[in-house]
Amino acid sequence: MAEYDLFPRALSERYDPLRVLGRGGMGSVFEAEDRNLRRRVAIKVLSEGADLLRNGDRFQAEAWALARISHPSVVAVHDAGFADSAPYLVMELLDGSDLSDLVAGQLPLPAPTAMRIAHEVLSGLQAAHEQDVMHRDVKPANVRVTERGRVVLYDFGLARIAEERAITAPGDLLGTPRYMAPERIRGLPPLPTTDVYGVGACLHVMLTGRQPFGEALDVGVLVLRAAEGLPPLGAQAPTLPPGLVAAVDALCARDPADRPQTAAEAAALVLPWAGEPLALTGPFTQRTMALGSRAPARDPLVPAPPVGLPGLRTAPSPEYDWVTVDVGRTGDGPESPELPVLSESTTSLFRSRLTDRTATARQREAVALALRGSFREASEMLAGVLPFCQESLGAAHPTTLACQFWQAVCLARLGAARPALELFSHVTTHTGPGRDTTDA
Repeated sequence: MAEYDLFPRALSERYDPLRVLGRGGMGSVFEAEDRNLRRRVAIKVLSEGADLLRNGDRFQAEAWALARISHPSVVAVHDAGFADSAPYLVMELLDGSDLSDLVAGQLPLPAPTAMRIAHEVLSGLQAAHEQDVMHRDVKPANVRVTERGRVVLYDFGLARIAEERAITAPGDLLGTPRYMAPERIRGLPPLPTTDVYGVGACLHVMLTGRQPFGEALDVGVLVLRAAEGLPPLGAQAPTLPPGLVAAVDALCARDPADRPQTAAEAAALVLPWAGEPLALTGPFTQRTMALGSRAPARDPLVPAPPVGLPGLRTAPSPEYDWVTVDVGRTGDGPESPELPVLSESTTSLFRSRLTDRTATARQREAVALALRGSFREASEMLAGVLPFCQESLGAAHPTTLACQFWQAVCLARLGAARPALELFSHVTTHTGPGRDTTDA
C-alpha cells in the first residue's frame, strides 16, 4: 500500500478506518467509524511526504476557518490536530453526489433546481464570509447534494482567513482556473465577490450542461477570462427567462463592483427563481429522476484500497491495479471532438513548475479525480504532467506509465476509443499484462 494511505496510529485509538474516500496532492481522505460516538466520519490526513511546514500551516488555517462556521450548507468540523506528525481534520461524512456528477450527463438541471442549489451555496458562503473566511475555490466538484437534498459546500482547503497572511509561496495560484474570477487570474486578492463569481460559474454549468469556456483548458481560456469574463448566459440558454439570465449574469460580471457585493445580496437575487428547498421534496435522487434528469452515474473504476494497519510501515504495494481497472466499453459512443489538449505555452508553464515530487502528487490528484468520475478534469491534469514525466523521468519510468495508463482510462470513459487503446497498448508493451506494479 502506498505510504500516504496509512492511517495514523494515534487516530486508531478512537477511529476505525474503513476505506479511502479520495486522494490529492496533499494527502488522503478516509471514511472511519468513531467508536466513542458510534458514527461515521470523514478524516482528512496530510501525507507525511508533504511539505508540513507549508501545507501544515495551510491545513491548520482550514481547521480554524471551518470551526468558526456553523451553517447547514457548510461541512461541519468535529475535530482537528496532529497525529503521528501528520495534520488531520475530522468532518461529517456526506452521502449523495457532487454537483459535477449531477450534470455529468451534459444535461442541464431544471432552472428552479439549479437556482435553489445556488441559493443554498450562497447562504453557506455568507456564513463563511461573516467569519472572514473566503472559500476561493467554489466549483461543482466542491458542492455536495446529499440524498435528502441538503446542499453542502466543502473542501475549504484553499480557504483564507481575511486580514491574515496568505499561507502560500510566491507564485502559487490557488484555485481552479475554469471557475476563477477574472481579478483572481490577474493576481488580485480574493473578496466575497470572488466567491460570488464562482457560484455564477457553477450556475452556467447547471443551466447549460456545459463547462465554462468549453471543454479544453488552455492559456487562451485564462486570457479570455481575464479580458472578457464569462459570456452572457442568454446566448447559451436562450429559452431561460430574461430575469433569471440577468441574475446569473450579475453574479458573473467581469468587474467585481458590478456583482452583488455580498453573498447575501447574491442569494436574494437568485431566490425569486429558486424552487422549493430540496430537502422538502424527498430524496434528491428520486426527485432528479422524476424531473427527467438521469441519476449520477458512478461507475466503479477501482475498489477502494484497504487501509494500512495503524502505524505499520509495510513494504510498498501496487498503488493502482492496472489489470482489474474497469475502463468501460471503449467502443461505445463517438470519438470526442475536443480531447483535452494543452497548448505549447501551457505545457511549458507546467514543466517549469514541476519536480519529481510534484509530478507524482499531480498524478495522484488526477487519479483521485478519475475515481470520482471527473474524467475530463483528470485528463486535463494528466495532459499537463505527461510531457514532464516523459522528458525528465523517461518513457519507461513508473510515474510516466501510470500517467499514461490513467490518461487512457479517462479517454476511454470520454468516448475516445482509439487514443485510449493506443495508450493501453503502449503501457502494456512496457509492463506486460500481468506485471506486478509495485513500482508505480
